[in-house]
Amino acid sequence: MGGTAHPAYGRLMGAALAWCWARLGWRGLTLLITGVSWVTYGASLTVQPRYGTVRGISVLLGLVPMPVWGWGWIACGVIALVYAVARPGRDLPGIAASVAPPLLWSLAYALGGATGASGTAWGAVMPWGSHAVLIAIVAYLTRPRLIVPKVVRHGIE
Repeated sequence: MGGTAHPAYGRLMGAALAWCWARLGWRGLTLLITGVSWVTYGASLTVQPRYGTVRGISVLLGLVPMPVWGWGWIACGVIALVYAVARPGRDLPGIAASVAPPLLWSLAYALGGATGASGTAWGAVMPWGSHAVLIAIVAYLTRPRLIVPKVVRHGIE
């Protein structure tokens, strides 16, 4: 059971992974993982949201019901998935769709804690906010460098 039974299969898989990595890179991989995460989280919100989530984001539930928020997460996830294969610079709608839901959730939990709707809502502010910030950091670090100026200092090249 320990050997390579089909070396051609291994080469094919290696080629497929290399192609995927060349197409995605860190930026696309971030959008891919986030897209899958938002679709599954949105589905859980539409089917049966957790009690703590309902209490924590009660400010948003005054605007629209939870299933609508769930479908919003799903839509943002699908947008992120679609733009995961786009070239850096052309994937900004995917980046925005990845960052918007956790920022909104972070704000909702902050407001839920401030209004007293949930005594533990403050504990969800940073996890959701930090996820949005991490996506923004990856987007910034992998941004396309369209113009790379050459810096020359007094004869030093």
